[in-house]
Amino acid sequence: MLDGSQTRSITTEKDLAYPIEAVWRAMTDSEWLAVWFFPNDIQPTVGHKFTIWSRPVERWDGDFKCVVLAAEPNALLRFSWSGGHEELKGFGRYMDTTVTWTISPLPDGGTRLVYVQEGIDPAPESDAVYEILRKGTESVLNILVKRLPQLIEHGA
Repeated sequence: MLDGSQTRSITTEKDLAYPIEAVWRAMTDSEWLAVWFFPNDIQPTVGHKFTIWSRPVERWDGDFKCVVLAAEPNALLRFSWSGGHEELKGFGRYMDTTVTWTISPLPDGGTRLVYVQEGIDPAPESDAVYEILRKGTESVLNILVKRLPQLIEHGA
């Protein structure tokens, strides 16, 4: 991974009208996370190695290798996220990043989610993947807002 001073990051915040426990479950339960993010085999245990399965392209199988770096129930989940192939230009270009999801309670009983992805290569060759990640972050958080009521109602 590149030194933090030599990389780009993405930070997105979203206020959710749901209790912190439900948002935590949506971040850390493999089945719930797959509904709004990607299929995965996450466990919120520091050191747990897991995979995020994306769609395969050209010279890459679509697997992102991840490791849980920090997990504080109802507060924070941090994991490494790497995968892709150096020769690809857009989606599927190799990246080695860290994702941190921080949640905090709002006065109305809702939850603020802050999504940070750090370590994105600043090289021009990575501009397309940076834009994909930036737009993708907004997209997955919008999906979370849409799908979380159903997850809560049905208990997945």
